[in-house]
Amino acid sequence: MKIVNARRLFGVLVAVGLCASLCMAAPSRESWQHRDRVVGDLNLQAGDSIADIGCGSGYFTFHLAKAVGNTGKIYATEISEKALKSVANRVARDKIANVACVQSDPTDTKLKADTLDAAFICNVLHHVPASARAALVKDIAKAIKPGGVFFIVDWRVDAKIKYDLNRRVPRDDLIKLAKDAGLELDAEFFYLTHQVFLRFAKPAAKPADKS
Repeated sequence: MKIVNARRLFGVLVAVGLCASLCMAAPSRESWQHRDRVVGDLNLQAGDSIADIGCGSGYFTFHLAKAVGNTGKIYATEISEKALKSVANRVARDKIANVACVQSDPTDTKLKADTLDAAFICNVLHHVPASARAALVKDIAKAIKPGGVFFIVDWRVDAKIKYDLNRRVPRDDLIKLAKDAGLELDAEFFYLTHQVFLRFAKPAAKPADKS
């Protein structure tokens, strides 16, 4: 079994995370990301709790916060201290009470088990070394409540856009990561030109046997 060097892994993820934040902040992103439509298709309800995994500078975080309302909770997780600080600064500046910033590790989100109605990860998994992806997805799945959902948005392998050409993860590999974590593919959205958009469900808890 190949052992991952944790220090090296952390350094790689921080570096690519910062690079992703810069790329994803490009002015043209909204023309192909369709942020409002994506957030709408998460079907969040007032009071829901959702994690924005690898939140970067908060491109989705604050839209998610509006979607769940004051009674909901957003866990903005990020391994980059610099990126997370920018989110925390906006939370403090704008007095946003329903966003919690969580400094996470490469394969440990620091989220408690069975606490999330949903988890969302956008353009992050392709930055995670292949040897660490399964551990990260399993950790995310653990934090989702039975009956909750997990959304993956990531580059299509054949996306005609200049970013991350040599590290894109095939759709089937993304699905396998989720399935191996005990999740089931139950929906796919096709309107994003450059990205796959997948929804997975965590099976509901089985009723206790009363016999």
